Amino acid sequence: MQFNKENKNMYILLGAAILIILAGIITLIIWGSSGRGGGTPTVSVDAIYTAAYQTVAAAQTAQQASLPPTDTPAPSPSPTLPAAATPLPINTLVFASPTTGVAQGCDNAVFVNDVTIPDGTVMSPGQTFTKTWLMQNTGTCTWDTTYSMAFVSGDAMSGAKTPLTLSVPPGQQVKVSVNMVAPATLGDAKGYWRLMNANGVFFGDSPWVLIKVEAATPTATATTAPPTATNTPVTPAADATP
Repeated sequence: MQFNKENKNMYILLGAAILIILAGIITLIIWGSSGRGGGTPTVSVDAIYTAAYQTVAAAQTAQQASLPPTDTPAPSPSPTLPAAATPLPINTLVFASPTTGVAQGCDNAVFVNDVTIPDGTVMSPGQTFTKTWLMQNTGTCTWDTTYSMAFVSGDAMSGAKTPLTLSVPPGQQVKVSVNMVAPATLGDAKGYWRLMNANGVFFGDSPWVLIKVEAATPTATATTAPPTATNTPVTPAADATP
């Protein structure tokens, strides 16, 4: 409908222009006929064409002004890229360096094995026994008779702090013994012990003694008095025997 209406308006304008041109030509003819005996006519054909052109141009301008403005499409927004995700931190595994068997300062000790009374040894209530551990000097100082094996925690089983009876240079092993008595209460009994220097400071591994106390049977024989606890030096290559 809009296209047909615009064509109709254009045809009307062209028709008006043609009428104006024809009217000008007729006027020139009439002026020419009447002016043959007089002066030169003052209206020219170019003036008529100019007037017709101006008329058509003014009509086109008015028509364009009456048309609704053409909507200019808005520019499409450029896609926004998502922000790069912050990498999670990757988690890193850390392995602690072992301290057992490594020299750390002046005093350090490592438990090697149980020489007597393995874990779970059955004892009668009140039975006396000697617990012996094989320990190695992994420090830089020599252990002398001012060093001792002392109770730390658990059940002491009547054991007392026992001084060493000999010197143990760095790298050497020694059998450390403590006299003990099984408790009267039935069940498991466990006590932790550790080496102590002359200043009363514990150091090194903390071995333990673990026994199982059970009721004595009628056939149980009397126990003999335990030997005096002594310390026996052992070289690393020697067998650890009681």
